[in-house]
Amino acid sequence: MIQMPALLYAVAEEIDGQNGYDALAERVSEKIGKGVTPDNVQFLVEQKLWPLGVVTGPNGEQPQMVKADPLLALKFRTAIIPKSVVRALTTVFKPFFWPPVLIATLLAIVAVDVWFFFVHGVAQSAREIAYNPLLLLMVLGLVVLATALHEVGHATAARYGGAEPGVMGAGIYIVWPAFYTDVTDAYRLGRGGRLRTDLGGVYFNGIFVLLIAGAYAVTRFEPLLILIVLMHFQVLQQFLPFLRLDGYYILSDLVGVPDMFARIKPTLKSAIPGRETEEGAAELKRWVRIVTTAWVIALIPVIGFAFGILIFNLPRMFATAWDSMFVHMAKVDEGGLLAVTGTIQSIALVLPLAGASYTITRGSTRLFTGAWNWSEGAPLRRGAVVATSVALAGVTAWVLIPNGEYRPIQPSERGTVQGGLAQFRALPTGRPGLTEERERELGGAPAVRDAPGQNDEEEQPTLTGQQTDSTTTPTESGVTETDTTQTETGTGLTATVETPVTTTSVTVTTETTP
Repeated sequence: MIQMPALLYAVAEEIDGQNGYDALAERVSEKIGKGVTPDNVQFLVEQKLWPLGVVTGPNGEQPQMVKADPLLALKFRTAIIPKSVVRALTTVFKPFFWPPVLIATLLAIVAVDVWFFFVHGVAQSAREIAYNPLLLLMVLGLVVLATALHEVGHATAARYGGAEPGVMGAGIYIVWPAFYTDVTDAYRLGRGGRLRTDLGGVYFNGIFVLLIAGAYAVTRFEPLLILIVLMHFQVLQQFLPFLRLDGYYILSDLVGVPDMFARIKPTLKSAIPGRETEEGAAELKRWVRIVTTAWVIALIPVIGFAFGILIFNLPRMFATAWDSMFVHMAKVDEGGLLAVTGTIQSIALVLPLAGASYTITRGSTRLFTGAWNWSEGAPLRRGAVVATSVALAGVTAWVLIPNGEYRPIQPSERGTVQGGLAQFRALPTGRPGLTEERERELGGAPAVRDAPGQNDEEEQPTLTGQQTDSTTTPTESGVTETDTTQTETGTGLTATVETPVTTTSVTVTTETTP
């Protein structure tokens, strides 16, 4: 979307590849009601339209345009699914935008989110993946499917509003495959239709969450639920207005400003108390500046909470991965088929950790570099950047330096939002991911590789997801748990968990299963 002055737009509109500058000057003069010379038109074409890539040269040549290379850019794009197939897909999914169906779907998504994030939690899904890293291939495949469904959502929303979606294609997003859909025709729609198109992708992410929840209800296969977390991270990423993702287009169509990308920064700077409204923001109406500022401010605590939880739990995640590495390397020592599977599992375990470390490091470096350049020549800004960077580095070091919290995730842990809030409150301890009190409640949070019989092949348990009954069991803290009806099994450990849980103590046992 390129916004032009009326004269420049009139020149671009009259160019047809057939007429020269003399004919163009006459037609533009007639259109705008003022005299325009051929030299004027030539100047506008060569100095304004050509650098923008709006026009090509006499022989079809195009200018060498310098494009930004952001961290999260889509690379190597190519069209895959033709327009006719996209139209067929949108016909199938179009009923999801009927108001009664849409309302029911949104209510179901909210119900699943409340259950997963506040009741069930993510800990066991992450643990199962860590001890069975080959399941990452399943996760990758389903993420690709969800990403494709996201794009189908955009196309279906455009079609529902009366626009004609174009082709669907694919590219590389960092190291993951990604999809895109041509919904240029949605610009013909009104504001409501464009917003529906912008939100169609995240809406279909929610539909995918419902499908995952349904599959879990049938199979009780815990690793499936990690996809609910990934879908929400994808939605959060899409809502960021600083890159040309869904959030940027949602905000742009919401306020009716097509070139919002260049106005977000001056709008946010103008919102600082005591500062004058900058030129890029002064052209916007007051309510537009308020909506833009509120959008960004609302995302800050959500992003801060997610980033904080990630940092707090990195020690537990690395400890779980480290423990899993030893479990699978033990299979390598045994030789044969177990050696092959153990090696593959170990490689599958290392790659995502390396990728996550690289992404965090590169993203942090870019953020610091941008802040450092922003503060150049301004002592107060430079001081604020240095102070903030030192504070963040200090908190990160305070949390990540080994202090006894590098213990694997246990089968009795849930990983809910309430637990995340408790970790923020436990930050002064230096080990919010696993306080000393919590470690005692978990019986020391033992590693799988240290479990009795772990090295005996005939006693190796497998991932079964079975439900069994248990008798009354005394815990290490002396509290007796009764009415225990659910058993959570993983690779190497089986932990009995009270239903409902009234204490946080857990008895860790080993079990041989077929």
